[in-house]
Amino acid sequence: MASLNQIFFGPPGTGKTYATIEATLEILDPNYLDTHRKNRASLKKRFDEFATAGDVRFVTFHQSFSYEDFVEGLRADTGPDGQLQYSVVPGVFKSLCQQHAKFRPFAAGDKYGTGYKVVYASKDVVELEKPKGNHLEVGMGLLTGLANAVLAGYVTLEDLSSQSWDGKVPGANFDPFIVNGYKNCIPSMVEHMMGGRADGLFGRDVITPDAAPKVLIIDEINRGNVSRIFGELITLIEPSKRAGADEALEVQLPYSKERFSVPGNVYLIGTMNTADRSLAALDIALRRRFTFIETPPNPSLLDGVWVEGIDIAALLRVMNERISVLLDRDHCLGHAYFMPLKSTPTLTQLESIFRQQILPLLQEYFFEDWQRIQWVLNDQRKSAANRFLHQPIQDLVDLFGDAVSIAQHNEQWELNAEAFIRVPAYLGIISHLEGQ
Repeated sequence: MASLNQIFFGPPGTGKTYATIEATLEILDPNYLDTHRKNRASLKKRFDEFATAGDVRFVTFHQSFSYEDFVEGLRADTGPDGQLQYSVVPGVFKSLCQQHAKFRPFAAGDKYGTGYKVVYASKDVVELEKPKGNHLEVGMGLLTGLANAVLAGYVTLEDLSSQSWDGKVPGANFDPFIVNGYKNCIPSMVEHMMGGRADGLFGRDVITPDAAPKVLIIDEINRGNVSRIFGELITLIEPSKRAGADEALEVQLPYSKERFSVPGNVYLIGTMNTADRSLAALDIALRRRFTFIETPPNPSLLDGVWVEGIDIAALLRVMNERISVLLDRDHCLGHAYFMPLKSTPTLTQLESIFRQQILPLLQEYFFEDWQRIQWVLNDQRKSAANRFLHQPIQDLVDLFGDAVSIAQHNEQWELNAEAFIRVPAYLGIISHLEGQ
């Protein structure tokens, strides 16, 4: 059984985001995951369907992300009288926790807007007959997502009718062609789902609790101020403190003054780049409430990938072994950097990866300690022509004159552009005998 709170951690490029997609489907549709586990495109498509329906939300923590963004805060609006007014707006986590409703279904013969009639309805799609006889299919994922957005307070039915909804729902990817192009029927369909009646009132009794799981993915969870973002909810996310549990707790939220608890069907999945900050720096309260799943580099995914005689899996393995010794295992290179070589195993592609990704990352890891970077690349054991880095010869006397005394050690390094297009330069990373 999946943990309610889990964090995937590892160096950059190790597939943490990839892992969150599988973890999400393990929660929301395990049978589909088992059937399509080897088909990445199918998994992503199914994940996107859940995201569109509002069952999955995605957010990235950063230094400016706050409690008001995550739980609830105040938003300034201009009222009908032109005066400034403030309203309480739910954050991404609160809206997801409150988004557990089962809406009124559609039935053949139902009519909406100006002459749109339902001819077929299922849990996945509603087929409408348009006024001129043509047919239109509208996905239930889109309609459910819009209904949830209205229920959470992000948008109103008027927003859908006036085309002013776009950009108000965090993380949503509703199709603007459908929502705006059929504004004369989509709002009334959403209203029907929420219990709208002919007299314009809502019969909320048709919205019943739904225990279907929901998932919030928090990317780069260690980059935000976790204590400030979660606030008092850091306790409520514990499994034993969730709504319905034996030790369930609820709190009064500071802005809305509502009583709030975290339902047991909301899952939190985080990712953490260990190169940004060590695990020890994470808030202790957060560490205690999450299970941690390591996603280390996996060179075996590159087995069989060769570029002009260069074994890419071996190349990654030996560089990471050196980085582990010179720095630590939290700063290794992820296999994802080299995955493009599986479809394009060319020297040009390898050159691009090293120039634009690997070398800049090593510079950041080692704070431009070029000698250690040279050791990772095994340059010190290669012939000069095959070294990625070299030190230019300088005549200090000619540069400054006899009167200036400067230590003779030379800390200036330059990239050897020719090495990036030489096969022996890469072979020399694996074995110095091949890089002579």
